[in-house]
Amino acid sequence: MPPKSPTTMAVLTARAEYHTDWHVYIDDPARGSLGYCTGTGPDEPFDPDAATRVLEQGGWRVTGPWTETPSTDDAPYAATVEKAGPLPEAY
Repeated sequence: MPPKSPTTMAVLTARAEYHTDWHVYIDDPARGSLGYCTGTGPDEPFDPDAATRVLEQGGWRVTGPWTETPSTDDAPYAATVEKAGPLPEAY
């Protein structure tokens, strides 16, 4: 039997955007664009802990720090993520 090849996890970018409250979006090549509401609401600053928490609940692992993105109003924060396991069907 041939040796098993290591599985590699796709490293993707999660971007935080504000639309009446903070949302995090990931463009998953297998499932398309996925959006998660952080629960941080109107007129509150971006909360990286809330963003990380909602992604973990959705089956993702944040693998890099949330950083400010240069000169973009649409997604002022981003972090690298990878799938932590199978994504829940609700997402």
